[in-house]
Amino acid sequence: MSTPFLVKDIFPGSSTSFLRYLTAVGNTLFFRANNSVNGDELWKSDGTAAGTLLVKDIRPTGSSGSTPEGLTAMGNTLFFSANDGVNGFELWKSDGTAAGTVLVKNIFPGNNPSFSSSPRNLRVVGNTLYFTADDGENGRELWKSDGTATGTVLVRDIRPGSPTSSSDSDPSNLTVVGNTLFFSANDGVNFRKLWKSDGTAAGTVLVSASDGSYPNALTAVGSTLFFSAREGGGGVMNCGKATARRLVRFWLRTSIPVLVAPSPAV
Repeated sequence: MSTPFLVKDIFPGSSTSFLRYLTAVGNTLFFRANNSVNGDELWKSDGTAAGTLLVKDIRPTGSSGSTPEGLTAMGNTLFFSANDGVNGFELWKSDGTAAGTVLVKNIFPGNNPSFSSSPRNLRVVGNTLYFTADDGENGRELWKSDGTATGTVLVRDIRPGSPTSSSDSDPSNLTVVGNTLFFSANDGVNFRKLWKSDGTAAGTVLVSASDGSYPNALTAVGSTLFFSAREGGGGVMNCGKATARRLVRFWLRTSIPVLVAPSPAV
C-alpha cells in the first residue's frame, strides 16, 4: 500500500481549493476546484502534478467561476451543470479538453443568467442521461439527453400546467434499476408517488396509486428497488395523527410494491 501524498497545491498557500465532486471518466479524474484566479471551475487530473489542470474557464468574467455541479460520467464523456454567466445554469459536457467542453443545450431559452433550467439529479441508463430541469414552460420535469442539443428533450410533462413551484411534478430520488429509471413525483392528482420511466412519454408511468405516499431513500439492490413510504395514501399530510413510514420493495419481475417491514411511527 502506497503512502498518501499531495498531488498538487491548486490554491497556493494556506487557503484551500475547496476541491469536490470527484468523478472518474476512464483514466481521468474530474472535479471542481478554485485556484484563486478563475473561481470554481472544472479541473482534471491523471494523478500527477503536471497532469492536474484546469479543463476550461467556463465563466471567464468575474471571480466566482461557473461552479460546476452534478458531475456524472456517461461513456467517455463527463456531463454536468454549469453557469457560463450568459445562459445561467445549463447542461454541459466535456471530453477533458477546453475545445470539447461545451454547452449541450440552453434548456431555459434566453441570455439572462438569472433564468436557468438548473439541471439536477443526473443519472445514466445505458447511453441516456436523465435529469430534472425547468424549461420555463413546464416547470421542473424529467428530461433526457444523448449528448446532443437535438437529443436533449423533455421525457414527459407529468404535471401539466403553468411553470410554478406548485404546478410541476418535481421528480426526485432518481434511481436506476436495470434499464429502468425510478423516481418520486407529484402529478397533482395522486400526490407524491413512485414513478418509473423507460425514456418515452408512454413509458413514464405511475407505478401504483394505492401503495403509500412520499417515497424516499430509493435504493437499488440487484433487480429490486427498496424505499420508504408513508401509509395512508395522499391524505397523510392532512391527517391529525402520526403516520407510519414503512419499508417497501419493488421487484422488477412482479412489478408490484410489497411491504417489507414497518418502522416506528413518525
